[in-house]
Amino acid sequence: MKNAKRAFTLVELMIVISIIGILVGLLTPMISSAQKNATKTTCKTFFTNIATALEQYRSEYGYFPTFLTGRDRINLDDGSYSENFVKAISGRDTDGSPLSTSDRREFNRRGKMFLEFTAQNLVQKKNSSQWRVVDSFGNPNIYICVDGDNDGFIKQGFPTATDGINPTELKELVPNPQTGIRAKAIVFTLKKDSKKASADYASEDVFSW
Repeated sequence: MKNAKRAFTLVELMIVISIIGILVGLLTPMISSAQKNATKTTCKTFFTNIATALEQYRSEYGYFPTFLTGRDRINLDDGSYSENFVKAISGRDTDGSPLSTSDRREFNRRGKMFLEFTAQNLVQKKNSSQWRVVDSFGNPNIYICVDGDNDGFIKQGFPTATDGINPTELKELVPNPQTGIRAKAIVFTLKKDSKKASADYASEDVFSW
């Protein structure tokens, strides 16, 4: 006669459940970290594409969009900067329609597309007609600096210690603040922005260069 199969005892079940719980506790931070790093990589690629599109814009027209050159650093979350940026770089309105005659004259007179935005990177604010360019974390605070005098350096507006960046990383990002960053355009986000009381998004320190 075959022996009946022995069932797990309560103690054995508790031990198994405890081991599973420990494994989940160990793996969850690793998975979360891997997901965050993957999102940061996607952000960096998006920012690099923005910088390249701006360089192509300048090559086409001989200048950067004028709303980018009036300040050392602009935040796409301020005012109408996001909408103006989309018009200038995509050659289309935020809803995908062709630019009006006045917008072509102001932002992109030949209506050329230097960068195409996706539904993940261009969103409409809730209960608002305004559109925002956002990164892969959903962060609309995207900073842009351009070389307005065409000397090959970004001399103002780049990240500093007041932006909450680790000093070691900051030294790598901006080795010589007096000279500036050798680039025509830089794009970045700051982790500190998601710590605002009004923030409904995540953010990380991500840089295009």
